[in-house]
Amino acid sequence: MLNTNNYQNDKNNKILLVIAIILSLIFFLELALRAYSFYIEALANSQGERNVPDFSNSFVKLRIGIEYFGLNIIYIIWLVINKQGQIYINFTKILKNTSFFLLIAFISYPVTGDINLYVHYGLMDLNKINPFLNAANTFTSSLSPFLAWKQTSTYGPISQLFFMFSAYFTTISPSLGIYVFKLLCLVFHIINSYLIWQYLKISPYRSNVTIAYIISPFMLYEQVTNAHIDVFISTVLIILIICLKKRSYIAAIIAGWIGFLIKTLPIIWLPLIFVYLIKQQRWKSLFIALSVSVAIVIAADLTVLPTVESWESLLNPGVKERVINSIYALVTQVLSLKHLNLPISLQKFVFSIFKTIMFSIFVVSYIIILTKPYFKKNYDETNLSLNLGWITLILFILATPWYCSWYSSVLLAVVALNIHSKRFAITSIILCLTNPLTLNLPLLKLLTVVPALVVILFWFVRDIQTQKKSLTN
Repeated sequence: MLNTNNYQNDKNNKILLVIAIILSLIFFLELALRAYSFYIEALANSQGERNVPDFSNSFVKLRIGIEYFGLNIIYIIWLVINKQGQIYINFTKILKNTSFFLLIAFISYPVTGDINLYVHYGLMDLNKINPFLNAANTFTSSLSPFLAWKQTSTYGPISQLFFMFSAYFTTISPSLGIYVFKLLCLVFHIINSYLIWQYLKISPYRSNVTIAYIISPFMLYEQVTNAHIDVFISTVLIILIICLKKRSYIAAIIAGWIGFLIKTLPIIWLPLIFVYLIKQQRWKSLFIALSVSVAIVIAADLTVLPTVESWESLLNPGVKERVINSIYALVTQVLSLKHLNLPISLQKFVFSIFKTIMFSIFVVSYIIILTKPYFKKNYDETNLSLNLGWITLILFILATPWYCSWYSSVLLAVVALNIHSKRFAITSIILCLTNPLTLNLPLLKLLTVVPALVVILFWFVRDIQTQKKSLTN
């Protein structure tokens, strides 16, 4: 029976592989056509032309969404079929077996315009213009026609190093600069997968988890094809968690600060580590960690972030009053329904109350997670690493009005390193895979975080019921 099951699984895997390859090639061509249309439109707009044909219409977006949806469905089926697999494959073979999908993700031209902004900021630095003090539109480069955002940089000084390196190659061709940055993202995605493989050396699911991470359509699309810098944050988070579990606390703190200097997200992790060190009474480590933290802040203040405005730039002030793909966007859409006919002033008032409530819930959640070491007897580094993931997930769902799908890609690193936590794994995967399932339809995209929120509420209600039963008994 075992041999029969293995044969059937191998047969199913081969069928899924063929379908995935065909669909990946179609998806690649779709992205190439959409990228070309984006290039034509942006170039025409930069030259003041009008009436440019809109190739990125709703039908095209829907078609691309269906193809992306298909890849994710195949991926989910593969996960289900191979969930019990306990085979060992060395990392070189894993890399070889997944090379087609890595290559397709790399050569596919990015759809979002963030990468253009990255390289543009790098060009600003190369021309001795501080991107934290000067808005993107104050400097003209070959990528200027393709910029959707004109503000100062929201990415940290370490990110700028990657941007500057890629920008060097734009003197040959703007596309070369973009692909150099994509190559960096591909390399770091492979590094992240290798770190996960190394960490799971005693796990029977080592190979399956690593393969699942490296070929995830969501990860490849967001971190390699569209080359979002969250791939570097994933590296930081993986290293940070490994350091915690090895009790290298100072190294973990340094990793957190490096992450902050890439993108602001890791700043919410640092207090959790500091509180844990206080609970453990590791005063020496705490003193060194605080000293390092102060030194990093002073060094940044004396160099690339010399003003309050430059520090505020890291907080992405351009999206302060904007909402997208979040429950905030859903509430805004409901309040603006025509048949409700609500005055604008009332809409703003109701939304402000809702926003205050949601942020308050997040703050309370953060305080609860922050103080857990004092209320849970067996709280250890594994609990801490998992709570870094939980607070990040809760931040995205409750306190991120401007939510983009690639933000949640960092959560899958926590899932891979804490595969034993079914609750976190299920909730995170649902959050990550919801966006592909929206098929690029505006109405459905409003529901991006709702399924994950429902799952969290389900866990919460079930825990309360369990506690009531235990008290009754």
